[in-house]
Amino acid sequence: MRNRFDNQLAEMNDELISMGALCENAIASAVKALLEGDIKLAAAAIRIDQEIDRKEREIESMCLKLLLLQQQPVASDLRLISSVLKMITDIERIGDQASDIAEIVTYLSGACGHNTHIDQMAQATIKMVTDSLDAFVRRDLTLA
Repeated sequence: MRNRFDNQLAEMNDELISMGALCENAIASAVKALLEGDIKLAAAAIRIDQEIDRKEREIESMCLKLLLLQQQPVASDLRLISSVLKMITDIERIGDQASDIAEIVTYLSGACGHNTHIDQMAQATIKMVTDSLDAFVRRDLTLA
């Protein structure tokens, strides 16, 4: 029974990583669309956000099933699952922000032009998402 639970926890981690990768793609697509005025890329970023929303619901359901089905979860399991529930909410919000940036592109008459600061902020944001998820999944306190 515990082996099955551990496998489900591993699957939850995999889904969390997948959601994080979608978030990174949404940020990159939205910012590139903003800088280049690419409406098709902006639409792609919005679709990625919809996939992020779907992943959030899927992972949330997975977490709740893990909590309900495990007869005696240990404290570390409860902390892990509750942390994932909080993280997916934050990741979903980041996806929403990327979608909001993408929507701005449709209101602009053209690209906002190359802006080094916007590009640097986007790269820093992507790195923070990547590093925080890596730290969590690997349980790396130094990286966290």
